[in-house]
Order: sequence, then structure tokens, then C-alpha cells
Amino acid sequence: MADMDPFVVHFNARVHGMKADLLTPHAVNDFLDQGNLDSMVDSLLDSPYRTEMAEALTRYEGADAVEEAVSRNLVVTFQTLLSRSRGEFRALVQLFLARWDLMAIKSVLRCQHHHVDGTALGSALIAGPNLTPPLLAEFSKSESMEELIQSLIAWDGDLCRSLRSALPAYQETKDLAVLEEALDKAYYEENSERLSASKDSDALMVRSQLQSEIDRINLRTVFQHIQTGGELDDIPIGERFLAQGSLPKSLLRQMANASDPAAAMEQLARTRYASLVEELYQLLQTNRFSPMERFFERLLMRNVRQSARNNVFGIGVMMDFVWLKYNEAINLRLIARGLAGNLPHGRVRDELYSA
Repeated sequence: MADMDPFVVHFNARVHGMKADLLTPHAVNDFLDQGNLDSMVDSLLDSPYRTEMAEALTRYEGADAVEEAVSRNLVVTFQTLLSRSRGEFRALVQLFLARWDLMAIKSVLRCQHHHVDGTALGSALIAGPNLTPPLLAEFSKSESMEELIQSLIAWDGDLCRSLRSALPAYQETKDLAVLEEALDKAYYEENSERLSASKDSDALMVRSQLQSEIDRINLRTVFQHIQTGGELDDIPIGERFLAQGSLPKSLLRQMANASDPAAAMEQLARTRYASLVEELYQLLQTNRFSPMERFFERLLMRNVRQSARNNVFGIGVMMDFVWLKYNEAINLRLIARGLAGNLPHGRVRDELYSA
């Protein structure tokens, strides 16, 4: 499609209109400064979240109500974008937004794996554009992993078909990573490879996002391997890396074989992710690298923002808005949980990110 496709120009104009409903960083921080969950709820009832907040209060209270409202509002946003797109552009929008369906799938798989009642968690599960809160609740009623996987495949065969072949290995090892890696391979790796032959600028923008996500997953694998000394690896580390990322597998293997995380970071500093290294160094003292996911999301947001500015007529405008909306949702959930748990405001504020 041309860079100035009239439909995309019109679509992006409507996205800019939706962007006007995003809360300002000051407004988000004000929820925390109020120091009161009831005040936060009242403020959300007088915000773009008013409809979902009012509905959530009929079933939940406190932080649970906030999480429910935020999750449903995010789903409405996703579905609005899908309904306003069409043709080849819609296919790309749907592919990009499927990332959040994938997150929701993993969350319900995790509940089943740990024998957690997903229906009890309710609002704590982040829904996707198609895997909505009601569907999440329904899938959470599955009595076994096999039943759940069958239901997921029936719901979306394209996104979940890889679970069928991965199920036997999971049943043998009880390793949840087997299922999650199968999903990642089918979504990130296969779609990145499929889009690699395209000359369309929007398709290449989506592929760039997929490649960055592949790098994120591979780096997580690297640091998990270093932390455990490889003791938890059932298969050789090199075979666990996804293809189609921007970081060569040879470099990833070198990093995984580094003597410690700091040595691996030195090698990462010579790549496009040099800016990430400074943040990762903060994790050395705790030896916990799970926050790396959030750091990487921030980097993805910055990269998408720059791409959107470089091409104001491309799909990057929508991608930038979605990341901002998702980040707002995460911040609101963090604040609600922090207020409910009487956590120090400084600790909660450290978790927030304003793009």
C-alpha cells in the first residue's frame, strides 16, 4: 500500500482522536498522590474509564474493580481499532494486536498449570482483543491442561495450533515453558519470516516489532540460563533461541556461556540494545532479571514512538497509541494494587513509566 493511502490517513486521524482520551502523566501520578483507593475509583468514574468503572463496581470492589475496568476498557480500545480497519491494513492491525491475545493465552495456561482458579482471579487476568474477560473466565473452568488446549485451538486455531504438538512434551515434563515457547515460535518467528519478503512499509514496521519481541524472548532465555547455570535446560540452549530476531544466534550463545550476567551485558552493549544495558545493570544487585521484560517494553515503546514520528502516514501511529494505552493500563493497575496493599508510594512510583 502507498505511504499516503487515503484510508490509512483517515484511520490515523481517528487514532489521534482516541489518543486525546489518554490520561496525562500528571493525572496518573495524581491517583497515587491522593493515597486513597476510593478517591482513585471516584476519579476514574469521571474519566474515559467511567463506563467500565461503573460496570466493574457492580461485581467487584477496590483494586479488583479498577483492574476489571481497566482490562475491559483496553479490550474496547483494541476492538475499536479492529472495527475501523479494513483489507490488508486490517490484517496487519490484527496481527499486531494478537500479541495481547497471546499474553492472555499464556496467563490462562499459567493458571491451569499452577492449579489456580482463574475465575477467582477474574480482573487480575489481562484480556486481549479477542480473548475477552468472559472468554478468559470460560476457559478458566477447564478441568485439565488437555481440555484447555483443545478449547483454545477451537477458539483460534492459527494462534494456538502449536499447543497440540507441544502438549505431549508438557505432559511428560510438566514444564510450562514447553507450551509458551511453542506459542512464541508460531506467532513471533513464523509471522516475522512470512513478512520478511514484503516490500510494504507497514508490514516491515510490524515485522520490526516482532523481531524486537524475539530479541526480548531470546535475551530472557540467555539470562535465565546464566542464573540457573543451565541446570533447568532440558534441551541445548542454542536450540531454544527463536529465529528471525536481529541478534545473531552465535552472539546469543556467547552471551549464554558468559561467566556471569555482567559479562553477558558487556557483549549486549555492542548491539542495538546498548541503551538497555544501563537499566539491566540495576538488576545485578538483586540477581532478579524478571523486571527485564518491563525494561524491554519501555524500549519497544520508544522505538515505536520514533517510527511513528518518522512516518506519520504509517501503521506506526496506531502501534504507538496501543503501547501508550497498554502502558497506561499497567500503570493504573500498579497504582490500584499499591494503594490496596498500602505499599510505599516511592516503591510504586518506581514501577511506573511515562512515555
